[in-house]
Amino acid sequence: MTRIRTLVGAFALAAAACGRGTPDSTNATGAKGAQAKPAVTGDPAVVSRSSLDAVQHLQGELTPFQAVDVYARVAGYVREIGVDRGSLVRGGDVIARLDAPELAQQRTEAQARLLSSIQTAQRLHAAARTEGAVSAHELEIADAAVRADSARTDALRDMESYLVVRAPFDGVVTERRVHPGALVGPSQGGSGGLVRVEDHSRLRLTVAVPEQLAGVAPAGRDVPFTVSAWPGETFRGHVSRVSGTVDTHTRTMAVELDVASGGKLTPGMYGDVAWPVSRRSPSLFVPPGAIVQTTARSYVIRVRGGKAELVNVSRGVAGADLAEVFGALAPGDTVLKRGVEDVAEGDAITLRPPAKSK
Repeated sequence: MTRIRTLVGAFALAAAACGRGTPDSTNATGAKGAQAKPAVTGDPAVVSRSSLDAVQHLQGELTPFQAVDVYARVAGYVREIGVDRGSLVRGGDVIARLDAPELAQQRTEAQARLLSSIQTAQRLHAAARTEGAVSAHELEIADAAVRADSARTDALRDMESYLVVRAPFDGVVTERRVHPGALVGPSQGGSGGLVRVEDHSRLRLTVAVPEQLAGVAPAGRDVPFTVSAWPGETFRGHVSRVSGTVDTHTRTMAVELDVASGGKLTPGMYGDVAWPVSRRSPSLFVPPGAIVQTTARSYVIRVRGGKAELVNVSRGVAGADLAEVFGALAPGDTVLKRGVEDVAEGDAITLRPPAKSK
């Protein structure tokens, strides 16, 4: 029994000795695996500072300078309509004539009531020449009745004048929605009016300016644009109105340009606007490929002492060769010309020598 215990103890000591040797071998293996991360090799680019004077191509839509759906101000039946789609009208021209028999009847009744009121007032004033025959209060009531009936008659006469529908301004009829015999009125069942009149002598070019460019809207300047209907021809619009608010859905600001149609441009056309962009103070620029964009942030990889520094930036205006950036950079800083996501803070960076110009 004693011998068995001695053998067990010997085996235990041997196992312990083996266990003590294991960490040393593990450490040796770990030392081999923990080799330094190889340096990232890339081309250098220098952060530059200069004045921003660029052009961004934005899309805009041409709309009429004035446009209105013309309704009848009183209910009636269309007797005649003298315009159709494409008709040119001048302000005050007759568009349609309506019939409203009930309105004519109301005016006739009002005129009869007015005549009766006038005659009553005349008789009372004649009787008032006899002292004590008519009280002053009775005369006041008679005169007030004449004024009220006269006002109602005038109102009905004015309403009858609305049976002639006229153009509100010079323009062109772009839609005709009714024909003779149709019942029309102020609401017209939401059908959109008798006709639609638009002023095409001048147009509005509405441009949705991105939020990052909203602060440099060139108010008061002329801006060139092109349309696909007239290839090779450039038109100009005057920046006249800036909304001053950014749409929370599109993150754009609406800016309107006044445009002379010149007989070529029509509402509904889309314009490619060469939007000028400039800033009052110089900006920093890097190559567009130097900016690394992730779901969390945008940054560039600055190289100092052969180590990587990830510097957060926000984008400004991007061009073909350089992109405007805002961040903790300085002119003359060296960044990787083409940033890559797998570079971490402090990684070793090896910069290739600049290519010699031929």
